Amino acid sequence: MNNHMIAQKLLAHARLLQGGANLYRIRAYRHAAMIIDGLERSVAEMLAQRGRSSLASMPGIGDHLAASIESLVKTGEVAPGSARRPECALS
Repeated sequence: MNNHMIAQKLLAHARLLQGGANLYRIRAYRHAAMIIDGLERSVAEMLAQRGRSSLASMPGIGDHLAASIESLVKTGEVAPGSARRPECALS
């Protein structure tokens, strides 16, 4: 899977999250898509050489997004649970 395809899947996932996820998470997926699409180096190559930390260390991509991107590269899908709606806190 090339970087452009990863970026497109991240954008699709952001659209899926619009049904109730935290706005910041949606923005994070969109921002990550922009970053990935602009990389000169292949994400698959980065993961093969240095693992998930190669992505998590990039500005704008933390551990959660790195795991989602790694899942995309390995399985073609975003990691299960990343579309999970946050539970409401009761006070």
